[in-house]
Amino acid sequence: MSAGLVALITILMLLVMIFWGIHLPSALMLTSVAGIFLSTGNINVAMNVLGSTSWGAIRDYVFGVIPLFTLMGLFANLSGASQELYDAASLILKKVRGGVGMATVLANAVFAAITGVSVASAAIFTKIAYPQMSRLGYDKKVAVGTIAGSAMLGMLIPPSLLMIVYGTQADESIGALFMGGIIPGIIMTIVFCITIQIIAIRRPGAIPNGQPLTEEEQKIFWKVVLKPWAIVVLIIISLGGIWAGLFTPTEAGGIGALGALILVFVKRQFKFKTFWETLLSAGTTTGSVLFLLISAQMYSRTMAISGIINLIERFVLGMNVPNMVIIGIFILIFVALGCILDSTSIILLTMPLMVPIVRSFGMNTVWFGITAIVAIETGLVTPPFGMNVFTVKAAAQGIKGVEPITVEDIFSGSVPFLLGIVFVVILMMAFPILVTYLPSLMTRALAQ
Repeated sequence: MSAGLVALITILMLLVMIFWGIHLPSALMLTSVAGIFLSTGNINVAMNVLGSTSWGAIRDYVFGVIPLFTLMGLFANLSGASQELYDAASLILKKVRGGVGMATVLANAVFAAITGVSVASAAIFTKIAYPQMSRLGYDKKVAVGTIAGSAMLGMLIPPSLLMIVYGTQADESIGALFMGGIIPGIIMTIVFCITIQIIAIRRPGAIPNGQPLTEEEQKIFWKVVLKPWAIVVLIIISLGGIWAGLFTPTEAGGIGALGALILVFVKRQFKFKTFWETLLSAGTTTGSVLFLLISAQMYSRTMAISGIINLIERFVLGMNVPNMVIIGIFILIFVALGCILDSTSIILLTMPLMVPIVRSFGMNTVWFGITAIVAIETGLVTPPFGMNVFTVKAAAQGIKGVEPITVEDIFSGSVPFLLGIVFVVILMMAFPILVTYLPSLMTRALAQ
């Protein structure tokens, strides 16, 4: 059977199963087996590929980075780091109009360097920031929109789960991807803070004025501001060690997880029940991601065996348009898929087809990966399945004394931050050096 016909049948099968509600890894595996069978006419070949992929897909040392950085984030939150970061940022910015909103963004940015998962940030900071903003008189749409929007930093600022997944799919250095996300992450943090200021100017009633520090707050100012120093040092050690070549990303994850666990003991937050729940949560997260990676590897092999990748690559290269137009089309595909699929699934579905094309253009795959991740993150706040939106809604339900919110409120409040993300994507496409500069410095430093 021709590669074109195999491609059409397998893509239709995959879409039908996804919309039918079949678990994505299962859908990918079934589609892959069917694709190889249609290409070779031999079911034994298809089953052998499935078996070898299941055995060998995730045995590589690099995949240890997933549970280790997941544990680092969970232990850090267990130690109270998220609350400390928010308290410090809130006190520093209290005099500024919209300061508590910007404190939420800054705390999310720093916490993103620990957890690497946007949904976790959305759940945590809804419980921490929403009561405070509600008490100060923030418009509820602005408040929850700020939380849902700024939580997207969790997948951009390293260590990021999406970067790890992309790196395994694109055969790209995870350390380089981590470095590549730093400058765009800082830019997006600044853009989000500017967005809050623009809202304050255009809708003065939506964001309250800043307030002077009380006498008590002046006395404890430096104590509160410096309290998160340990977690900041842990981030610097983890990412700085990768930069300096002192250890691999997997070793950095191990050091980060151990350091965060020590913080749990030092801050006297250790309880066996919560410790066990944290381990189970890390195991669940890791297991689901690794199962996805196995199915994605199977999917990639099917694409290669059937010749679909070569077929699509020839088609794209035959189009008489500039390379950046093709990249722009890819970005639009990411945004569209973000409305119906989760971020990890989008990476696993698209990268086996897109990365070879990007490489054939001679473009930097670190730049493409980071740009793709930012574009994919728009799906976290776009209807109908914005994960951050529903996470904020669920987390807000258990908070007493705050104004009730609806899903529509969160989607509406997230729009300005969605526009901010679009601006950052355009900026990265126009100036790739924003992504490639730090990885290139790291490469030169390691070569010396």
